[in-house]
Parts: sequence; structure tokens; C-alpha cells
Amino acid sequence: MALLHSSATKPIILSIPVELLISFLLIIIILSQVSVVEGDCKLYNISDTFVIGVPGKPSFKSFVKREKSRYSGFCIEVFEAAMKELDCSGPFTYKEFDGTYNELVAKVANKTYSAAVGDITILAERWEIVAFTAPFTESGLTLVVPVRPGPKAGIFLKPFTRGMWLATAAVLVYTMFIVWFVERQSKNEEFCGPFSNQLGNALWFTFSSLFLAHRERIQSNYARIVVVVWLFLALILTQSYTANLTSMLTLSKLRPKIWSREKVGCDENAFMKKYIQGELNFSNEIIPIKDEDEYLARFKNGSISAAFLENPYAKTFVNRYCRNFTLIPTKYSFGGFGFIFQKQYSPLAADVSKAILQLSQLGELKRLEKKWLTPYNECSQSQTTTEDIDSLGLEHSETRTDDVDSLDLLSFRGLFLFSVATSSVCFLLFLGHLLKDYIYGSPQPVADVNENNEIVLTKDTAVTDCVVQY
Repeated sequence: MALLHSSATKPIILSIPVELLISFLLIIIILSQVSVVEGDCKLYNISDTFVIGVPGKPSFKSFVKREKSRYSGFCIEVFEAAMKELDCSGPFTYKEFDGTYNELVAKVANKTYSAAVGDITILAERWEIVAFTAPFTESGLTLVVPVRPGPKAGIFLKPFTRGMWLATAAVLVYTMFIVWFVERQSKNEEFCGPFSNQLGNALWFTFSSLFLAHRERIQSNYARIVVVVWLFLALILTQSYTANLTSMLTLSKLRPKIWSREKVGCDENAFMKKYIQGELNFSNEIIPIKDEDEYLARFKNGSISAAFLENPYAKTFVNRYCRNFTLIPTKYSFGGFGFIFQKQYSPLAADVSKAILQLSQLGELKRLEKKWLTPYNECSQSQTTTEDIDSLGLEHSETRTDDVDSLDLLSFRGLFLFSVATSSVCFLLFLGHLLKDYIYGSPQPVADVNENNEIVLTKDTAVTDCVVQY
């Protein structure tokens, strides 16, 4: 009985572990597949063998950098954000490559790496062997030049030309004479007394009207018309002067030093040096530089006086050192930075390109650029000079405060003529009034002010006789 019982129960005991083992193995297989492939990555055949190469020696660490076993930077975050738009959030296998960028592209072409992520410039010769995405940065070549303080002494005279200053002084003196003559003949006590006091009061009245309200009373209506027109002219002149001086002071902060063709640096990438030497005719004068720190060191020790950088590099460098460097734009451009894939992953490259465009429309690219490339708020303003390099064959280029044109007499000719004409007409009318009184012998009304601050006319010319004393 014991043997029969044993034989009968043995199959039951063995059947339970087999079922549990099969279920356990199925769960492990499913979980392993989920851990390797997430979202829709399976649509692109992305698996654990999908290895992404990253530059081991980037020119600027803001684009790609390694923190222990984790990679970060502008390019990494843009790539992962684009893949997330495709519901493919990884994890991705990154592998550092310490060779040149051309060698990294070749590694993708020969299928050593499935893709490459970094600050990789889109070039025609590279396009032939790998699949590029749409660029996620702007293209272009920029010259970075150290700045120097602009001239401070005498800059307050720059907003106006010499002719403009002389015309302003002439109109001021002419207006002063008209006001003095009319008010003195109107027996205004403010313009009577010793001749030196009369001249001083008239000059003070006319000049101070540029900045503050005057205390002298004007009695004659002719003088009031002259003063109103002068105040209008003075308002236009002061506002124009202030605006032009502000522009000059701002530009003087961005004034670059003179740069020499014999001291120009560029990125050590082969294509950049070859391009500048071939297309820009710099022969063998270019100094190759490996990274951001070397750029700064060579600028400080005088090894280079300027550096050609791609736009993203230039913006990053100047944003960090905006008080010391400025940008001079050029008319030369490249394809921008893009991600690369093996040719067999061309559909994936096309979808990533679409995702990059979506990120740009949503403002995500701008946010990441602000985070990684231009994080310094004090340098958020444009550091680009107003001068473009029209001809790189020149020995040097310099931006001056003269780039802001001084205001000349031609710009204000109408206002000056209007002021002079108004003053002259009022002067002639007042002379005619005096001549009429002289011919017909009628007493000249004299204005006076009573205790209630009211103007009272009196016929008695002897009361406030205005006599010139020397």
C-alpha cells in the first residue's frame, strides 16, 4: 500500500514544480524584453546592440560631457527629448569615442556604432556615408574678438558734428539778443541796469531754458513767441543728443581690438582648418585649438588675436565671457549640428528630424539652449558688433564709435530755419512798433506787475525808465 501510494502521488508532486517553472521562465522573458525595449523603440529595431557614439573630446563641454557613468549636455538632452517625442525613451547605450569627428562619422558608417550624438557638423561629404537628421542648431561662421574700452574723453561731443554745435550756439546767441532787446525796450527790470547784468541775465535766461524753468518774467508777447519756438527747438536737440550719446556709450563697450591675420585660431577639426585656409585664403596662418579653455588661455597670452568659431560655439563662449569678447558675423555658413545614424536607420533619422522640428515649435530647443549654451543672465544682451566682415583680405578690422553717425546740421536744418525766421519776424514787428511810436509820438505802454501778480499797463514812461549803465 505504501508503494502504491507512493507511486500514485509521485506524478502529482512532480507536476506542480514544472508548471511553476514554466510560468516563471515566461515572466522572466517578458520582463527582459520590456527592460530592453520600451515604448515604440521596437519599431526601429533598437535593442541592446544599438550603441550610440559620443565625442570623447568635445570642443565645448556644454554640448557633451560625462559625469561619472552618465552623459549630459545640450546635444544629449536634445536627442533624448526627440526620442521621447517618438515614445522611445531608452535606456540608450552611450560609448565614448576619443578620436576626431571625421573618425566618429566613419565608425557609424562602418557599423561600429549604430548612431552618434554630439556637436557633429552636417557636411556634404559626411552626408554621403551616413544618415543625418535635421540640424538642431543654427549654422554660420563667426569671428570672436577681444573687446577694449572705447575712448571716454570727449565722447560727450560726438553726438553732434562741429557744424551742428556751431549752429546751435549761433541760434542760442541770436535768440538771446532778440529776447534781451525786446524785453529791455519793454522796460523789463530783469533786463535793465548795468550792461554786464543785462548780458548775464539774457544769457542765463536763454541757456537755462534748456534744463530748467526760469524765474525771469517775460512781458512782451513778441519775446514770448521767440522763447516758445526756442524751447521747442531745445527739446528736440536735448532728446536727440541723449539718444545718440546713449548709443555711442553702448557701442563703445563692444569695441573690438585690432586683430591680425597672423594670430587667428580655429577649432582643431580638420574640416574647419581646411575650410578657412581654402575658402578664406588664410594659407597656413591658422592656429588649431582643442577646447574652450585653450581659447581663453591663448587670448590671454596673446597667441591669438581672434578666433573663427561656428555660431553655437561662439554664442556659448561670448555668453560666458561677455565682458571681454564680442562677435563679428560673417557671411559663411555650414549645415549646423545634427545627429547621425547608419544608412539602414534612415527612417529613424527622418522621424527624429520631425521630432526636432516639433521641439523647436514648442520652444523646447530654446529652453535647452538657454539652459546649456547661454545660462548667464548678465550676458543675455546681444554681444554682436554692427560691423560685418565684407572682406577677409584686410589686415585687421575694427568697430569704432564712429559707427554711430553724429547728427549733422542737415538733419535739423528745418528747425533751425524756423527758429531763426520766427525770431527775425518778431524782431522786425517789434521794430516797426517802436518806429510807429517814435513817428507819431505816442507813449509806449510799459508793463508792470502789481501786488496780485497781475500785469498792468501804464503810459508813464518815466516810472520804470531802463537806462544802460556801463
